[in-house]
Order: sequence, then C-alpha cells, then structure tokens
Amino acid sequence: MADAGKQDRIDKLRRIAFFSGLSEYDLHQIAQLTAARDYGEGDSIVEENTAAERFFIIASGKIQIVKHFEDGDQLVLGVHSDGEFFGELALLDEGLRSATVRAVCPTTVLEIARRDFETLMYKSPVLAYSIMRELSSRLRETAALLVSHLQRKNRQLSEAYLDTVNIVIQAIEARDSYASGHTARVTELAAAIGQHLKLPEEQLFNLEIGSLLHDVGQIGIPDAILQKRGPLEEAEYARVKKHPEDGKRIVEPISSLQKALPSILHHHERFDGSGYPDKLRGEQISLLGRITAVADVYDALTSDRPYRDRMSAAQAVRLITEGKGSKFDPVVIDAFLAVIEGRKTGEEQ
Repeated sequence: MADAGKQDRIDKLRRIAFFSGLSEYDLHQIAQLTAARDYGEGDSIVEENTAAERFFIIASGKIQIVKHFEDGDQLVLGVHSDGEFFGELALLDEGLRSATVRAVCPTTVLEIARRDFETLMYKSPVLAYSIMRELSSRLRETAALLVSHLQRKNRQLSEAYLDTVNIVIQAIEARDSYASGHTARVTELAAAIGQHLKLPEEQLFNLEIGSLLHDVGQIGIPDAILQKRGPLEEAEYARVKKHPEDGKRIVEPISSLQKALPSILHHHERFDGSGYPDKLRGEQISLLGRITAVADVYDALTSDRPYRDRMSAAQAVRLITEGKGSKFDPVVIDAFLAVIEGRKTGEEQ
C-alpha cells in the first residue's frame, strides 16, 4: 500500500509542469518525502502566525492566500491552482507564517515537512534550489503587493489627517473674516515651493501639515487685537509675536505632529536674524520654516487686512525679492519666483 501511495504521488508530480522534466531519481526523492492531503472548500491549510513547518505543492484544486491587518483590513496576496507552490522562506528559518491559506474548492496538496525539505537539500540540491527559487519569486510578488497596499493605506490616512487638520483651521479662521482662506493658500504655495525644491515625499507632507498649522497659536489672541483696524500698540504687537510659541505649545504634546513644529515655530524668523521668536539666522532656521515664511508673507501682502488694502501680486513679488538674502533664504526665493512665474505662464495660456 505504501508503494502504491508513493507511485500515486509520482504520477501527480509528473502531471505538474515544474516536475515533469525531472529524472526518475528526483521524482522518487520528492515522492518519498511528500504526504498527500485533501481539503474541502473553505478549509484552512495554513493559519497566519503559526510555525512554518510545511511547504506545499497543489496537486489539484485552488487556494487563496490572505494577509490580515490589525485594523481589520485584509489583502488577497494570491490565488493559486494546479501545479503551483505555496509556502514561505520562513520554512528554512523556522519563522512564523505571514498569511492565511484556505482552499477555494476541494483541493489536494502534496506537503513536505521542514525536516524533509532539509533532507531533499542534501540528496537533491539542484532540485531543492529550484524550489527555493520558485518560492523566492512568489515572495517578491507578495512583497510588491504589500508595498502597494501599504502605500494606498498611507495615502488614505494622510488625506484623512489633512482633512481633520483643515477642519480645525477653518474653525479658527472663522473668527476673522480677513483670515478666511489664508491657511489654505499658504499651504498650497508652500507645497509648490517644496515640490520645486524636490523635497522627499515625507518632508513635503510635514511641510503641508506645518503650513496648515502655522498660525494655530493665534487661537489665544483676543479678537480685539486680531481684527483691529489701526496700528497695534506695543503690548498688542508683543502679544501677536507670541503666537509661534503658543502654537508650538499647543501642538507639541501630539506625537504625530512633532515634524510640523518647524513651520509653526519658525515662520516669522528671518534669514538675517531679525525675526522672532528666537532671532535665528540662516540655516539655523529649519528649511520648512524658511519655506512657510515666504508663502505666509506673500499671501499676507496680497490679501486685505483690517489695517490696509492688499498689494498686487507684482508688488508683493518685488517686495519679497528685495528681501532675498536678508529676510528670506535665497534658495527658497528662487523656487518661489519659479512657482509664481509658472502660475503666470499657466494663466496666460
């Protein structure tokens, strides 16, 4: 009976393309080490986070490999059928399975235990290497799927994150009709400058969050000061100048917003050290802060304020350009001018 079972496994192996060209010796070696097992539709063949003790060849049927995530989401990593392999390189390092495998329909698999695969490596190293290479190929495909899935999830989380921050900022801006839309415009311009400077994606995201929150410290400034139609008195101006530090104190306890702090704290620092709150100069000022500073000033100059009318875009650009190397970082100014010129060209077309 044992010989009949072995011959049945050899016949099954011959019908699989990968094994069809093997020598009789190799077929006998593999058949001797395999055990055939049948699964019904929906049966679990492998459970995620269990020991990787077996490697599988599908003699007939179909299986589905699914990865489960902590948030309840799941991703189908693959559907395989007759003649295909499944298993992981964890088979060799005694690691845990990273996905769940279930039979889609009645399925027969040939199983090789880890200890038997080690025997195969000794007796038929070329065959064992070929199997490992096939598993490695499956692993690369799976890794690509996982990376794509995580990138999509990150985009969704980032968008939800930005939407939440936007709601908070809109609530703050509702106090002052003159400030309406200021934050969104500053953020858009800062992001465009960052893109022109070819900042990495993560840094661009931090710039966007920081720009959205750059004036969050103004929540503590009385309306009488924010909406005052004449020049501010010295004490009133001193109060306004505290908003970067107030913003930092508001945001600092939130661990996920730590990388937004530079735009909040530094957007009123000036390249020559004449800004506030810390009179930093040059590259002592964070790059995100230097970018937000230019975007903030441009929008402030081209918007109506209680105490003055807006400037034209050309006047604002001229005034900001005069501050190149003194008030503003020359590299950021060059990027800003390129962005403004690009917008102008787009409008002309």
